[in-house]
Amino acid sequence: MGPSPLERLKTHPYLTRGRKISAIVYEELFRTRAFTMAAAMSYYFLLALLPLLIFLSAMLGYLPIPNLFNQLLDLFAVLVPPQAMRMVQHILAGLLTPHRGGLLSFGFLGYLWTASGGFVALIEALDVAYDVEKSRSWWRDRLQALLLTFTTGALILIGLLLIIAGPHFGHLLTELFPIPQGFGDLWPVMRLITIFLTIVGAVELQYYLAPNRKQNFMDTLPGSIVAVLGIFLTSGGLAYYFAHLSNYNKTYGSLGAVIILMLWFYVVSLLFVVGAELNAELPKMEAACAEPVTTSEMPPRIKGAPAA
Repeated sequence: MGPSPLERLKTHPYLTRGRKISAIVYEELFRTRAFTMAAAMSYYFLLALLPLLIFLSAMLGYLPIPNLFNQLLDLFAVLVPPQAMRMVQHILAGLLTPHRGGLLSFGFLGYLWTASGGFVALIEALDVAYDVEKSRSWWRDRLQALLLTFTTGALILIGLLLIIAGPHFGHLLTELFPIPQGFGDLWPVMRLITIFLTIVGAVELQYYLAPNRKQNFMDTLPGSIVAVLGIFLTSGGLAYYFAHLSNYNKTYGSLGAVIILMLWFYVVSLLFVVGAELNAELPKMEAACAEPVTTSEMPPRIKGAPAA
């Protein structure tokens, strides 16, 4: 009898290749100090969170959409564990008062400084992941970090606004503008696809621009998809764990929400590095598989003997 379907599945080339690349990425995470890099990135992104939300609350107030900022906070609550999100909302309620409106003018500068520091840490982590031999100078890294702050921030904001627009926004556009009615019917599917592509594009842009290395833009796609899917899955898993299986507030008191938020940032940062390691190792594996198999050397032919 031949091999069973389960045995054939275990020896399938794609599954074998997936196990091999997973083992390589796992080893590279320790070699490149990915866990330490993720801790540094999570620290900077935690510092950038409140200035970003303060800046968004000031800017989104000019858009003619009621309660837009509160809707954005509700979207953040889908990913961020609920205990940590309640802490963020409580802090913002104390900051965004009429008597303390002067803080809004510093929100943008605070966000730029702290977020660019996080992207500098991301650039260093990706340089290590891609085995970059020579990094940029510190001021070029800071300029690159500012570029990433604006570009990725804009793409993520577009994705969030598309989520807020809802599945019926396409029919509203057909009533306001001379757009075919079929656009409204296709809008729910187009919206989901655009949201996913926007978030993947934001991550892919970081993999393409951050490391000091020339590469094809499409070569960064596998790691971007893995990182985005991993962020959504782990965020849902952490939210369920903290809501049903653990209570950090009883153990750590008011610090429990801070620990939960810091842990979420750490996991997200680590997944960014995992995607970068995958992008760095896939070309090496493909190059190794493409190398011709060398046969053992044949013994020298005796002079005068006929050729084979």
